[in-house]
Amino acid sequence: MQAVGKVAVNVIADNIDVLSLSGHKIYGPKGVGALYVRRRNPRVQIAAQIDGGGHERGMRSGTFERARHCGLGKACEIAFEEMDNEAALSARIARRLKNKLESELDYVHVNGSMEHRLPAT
Repeated sequence: MQAVGKVAVNVIADNIDVLSLSGHKIYGPKGVGALYVRRRNPRVQIAAQIDGGGHERGMRSGTFERARHCGLGKACEIAFEEMDNEAALSARIARRLKNKLESELDYVHVNGSMEHRLPAT
């Protein structure tokens, strides 16, 4: 999910059943991520894509790399702390880009809403 680390995400309030995130999308380590699967109301069941090992109720195999997982946790912590500042900076950059394009080109059309979007898009 591209929104994690950019805007507040609450799996209960937002009624999210399954959420995946990649560490490198929030400046964390490459090659590590997280998967949230709702366990009740309703319980979501998914099938393992790769067999073997039996870790995490049969959903993952092998020993995980502790350093990467710690790095992902720290990246999430920093993203949460810096989310408002990053969103404001991204919005300023987007406005600046839009204004520059509109001033230099004859026709510019924004595809989508300027208000209802992720700050970095």
